[in-house]
Amino acid sequence: TTMSVSKQWTRVRTLGRGASGAEVFLAADDASGQLFAVKSAVGAACAAALRREQMVMAGLSSPRVVSCIGGRGARDGSYQLFLEFAPGGSLVEQVMSNGGLDERAVRDYAADVAAALAYLHGAGMVHGDVKARNVVIGADGRAKLADFGCARKVGAGVPIIGGTPAFMAPEVARGEEQGPAADVWALGCTVIEMATGRAPWTGMDGNALAALHRIGYTEAVPELPQWLSAEAKDFLARCLVRQANDRCTAAQLLEHPFLAAAVVDAKAEAVESKWVSPKSTLDAAFWESESDADEADDEPSHGAAERRISALACPASALPDWDSDEGWIDVLSGPTEAADAVAAPAKERTGIIVHDANQ
Repeated sequence: TTMSVSKQWTRVRTLGRGASGAEVFLAADDASGQLFAVKSAVGAACAAALRREQMVMAGLSSPRVVSCIGGRGARDGSYQLFLEFAPGGSLVEQVMSNGGLDERAVRDYAADVAAALAYLHGAGMVHGDVKARNVVIGADGRAKLADFGCARKVGAGVPIIGGTPAFMAPEVARGEEQGPAADVWALGCTVIEMATGRAPWTGMDGNALAALHRIGYTEAVPELPQWLSAEAKDFLARCLVRQANDRCTAAQLLEHPFLAAAVVDAKAEAVESKWVSPKSTLDAAFWESESDADEADDEPSHGAAERRISALACPASALPDWDSDEGWIDVLSGPTEAADAVAAPAKERTGIIVHDANQ
């Protein structure tokens, strides 16, 4: 059913804070008791980005993509975006806490992400920053693609390329193009991330420019985990083709034996909720930590070099780097074409822009 937010709702607790005073918090609708997330940003650029995000999300409808409930401007000039609440948290939390996932879990989540990409690409959109941190888990245990701060329409004509360097396709690293094929490459990198619990590239020294050079101007491809099945390795080989035109599409990958097995399993088994999403403020305490400080302790540690590379977020969103906040992983953020919202002042520049989130 479609959720809506009435004019009256109650703030439950803060879920995370970003730069420039932005924050994400859990809220409950006074009329229905339904929980949802609120992303609030202050400042003209951030508010404009959230408004654009809401407009873009209004045109998206897929169980594999996070949903936007609405938004509103506040008297202080800030803007609040109302988003679906994901009780399963971020996929990267599961990956890092387990040191990687088993192949069946990798396959199932990869199938969900591929389905999300097939939907988006069919709608003429490119995500631009596919990675485990930008995938969230719904109440049914299925994955949803989130954080569309780098998203854009195919052929938008804006010469700005963003994303996370370690997940960039070769053509993106060279500053040439960022089309649907780049999302497919990033999906392959995300499968490696899920399987290994680390960044898809090894030997990175934290220098983003050096990483981009290796990805864009050598013949290297990420190393495949040797313990994966032959089907999984073949799937990765089809994602990680250096020539963009030779890569499979997301729709084609859904027919690959590696993912087709996940689809069969999903149809054969009754889907049981792994999380019973709370429906009222009375249930909210079940999801709360004892304190915000406790949440910060749960953030997994990364190697310094990998952290610097993986924390490079899409710069074009003009929004805080949400995933740099240690306590906000219980919330999901949704699709946006914020890149277009701030593209105008950056039109003078071309090539790749990266941003160190100093996570």
